[in-house]
Amino acid sequence: MTTPDPAIMSARYGRERRTPRAFAVAGVLAGLLVTLAVGPQLGDRNPTVHAEHLSYEVIDDATVTVRFALTTRPGVTARCSVVAFNEAHTQVGFREVTIGPVAERRSAHETQLTTNEHATTGSVENCIVVAAE
Repeated sequence: MTTPDPAIMSARYGRERRTPRAFAVAGVLAGLLVTLAVGPQLGDRNPTVHAEHLSYEVIDDATVTVRFALTTRPGVTARCSVVAFNEAHTQVGFREVTIGPVAERRSAHETQLTTNEHATTGSVENCIVVAAE
């Protein structure tokens, strides 16, 4: 049995079909294009919030003011834990503050904590997103 000439077979039946490898490459490229087109819109569905401690001020034996900045997407509402510590680094004050919805990407905030003894420092511990527009 002889193998037919590829030129004769191509003229009679048309050229050879694409290989599975060509289909795989085309599929990967199509998936990449869809990811690049749709990905940025989907990535912002779960916004994050970042808190940065700016300063604190001990007002008296029972009060501390804490200033901090939030960085997040406009329209996000966040809940932040703000704490005060004494000289022995024991927590002597705590407050949860709800902020937002924020109008700008970065915003500065200030809150006062009531403490159960003289505090030597205050800071924002963490913030979480509670709502997003």
